[in-house]
Amino acid sequence: MDARSDSVLAKIIDYYVDSCEPVGSRVLSKLLKQQISAATIRNVMSDLSEMGLLTQPHTSAGRIPTDLAYRYYVNNLMKIGFEKDKIESQPKATITEHESQPYNLEEVLMEAVRDLSKKTNFAGVVISPQPAVSKLKKIELIRLNQTQVLLILVTQSGLVRNKILYFRESPSQSALTEMGSIFCKVFEGNTVSKARDELVDRLSKETDLQGDMLVQMIRIGKKALDIGEFGELYVFGHANMFLFPEFSENNLLQAMYQVFEEKKALSKTLEEMMDGEGVQLKIGNENHYEGLEQCSVVATTYGNKSYLLGSIGIVGPTRMNYPKVISEINNSSRELTAAVSHFLDC
Repeated sequence: MDARSDSVLAKIIDYYVDSCEPVGSRVLSKLLKQQISAATIRNVMSDLSEMGLLTQPHTSAGRIPTDLAYRYYVNNLMKIGFEKDKIESQPKATITEHESQPYNLEEVLMEAVRDLSKKTNFAGVVISPQPAVSKLKKIELIRLNQTQVLLILVTQSGLVRNKILYFRESPSQSALTEMGSIFCKVFEGNTVSKARDELVDRLSKETDLQGDMLVQMIRIGKKALDIGEFGELYVFGHANMFLFPEFSENNLLQAMYQVFEEKKALSKTLEEMMDGEGVQLKIGNENHYEGLEQCSVVATTYGNKSYLLGSIGIVGPTRMNYPKVISEINNSSRELTAAVSHFLDC
């Protein structure tokens, strides 16, 4: 790829992102303001097609970018036509401006993903902080029947986890209430991961615990504190996806709807992307989960070096303004890091 090919490809992508219309050599010649002859443009477009960067939806139509073209654009060409100063000069409302309001963690996450969705017009997605870094507030045990107990774990950040525990003969409600009180006394204010690591040692030192009750509390504690490595996925604005012409076909709409309804593919995708540094992108067929092959997922982590808390990003068509999206995601990550750190004390 030489500078001329880069310039042609960048113009094609910019035009297609804005118009969703295939780009022909005549249109491209006007966009380049006669910098390159029409014959040269046709040759360059032919070369780009042979390289797999452009495709032709119909014989008589112009060209459109492929997933490979978007990847090349993101890796090499984003500075071309990137109105950086315009984006950075726009006023930004931050989550931390509203610290006086009585937020819980879920409200903060929903505000962050809602704002990101509105700024990009795509579906906003965020994974809540890993439960293990949240501080324990309360463990409540409720006897449901002779063999089942409902366990309710609440963290100081507002995360709630419910789990059904099974027993051959469940303890009485009075015994369960006492156990819950002991859990709170011993572990309140500790992170879930610390409570899990010190469970046996701390409970064994409790003078009020002995025999069967100690064994039962250790068993219950292990199950209570095993609440998964990753947080919950929140989505906002997924209806925006159905407005793009790329998803007008019924089969694509159904696949897209299932992705947002079940959330499994999205959760796994964001969890995989948390391993990388900075903003991560999966463009089109780089997504290996059914329903996401026609989409781009762009995300980054939030948190600090000590606590990698979660991931925030967007899901949209591959035809998107990547520089603007990346800028907005970076801003959202910084704001969310500050807001969530307030709740997690990290």
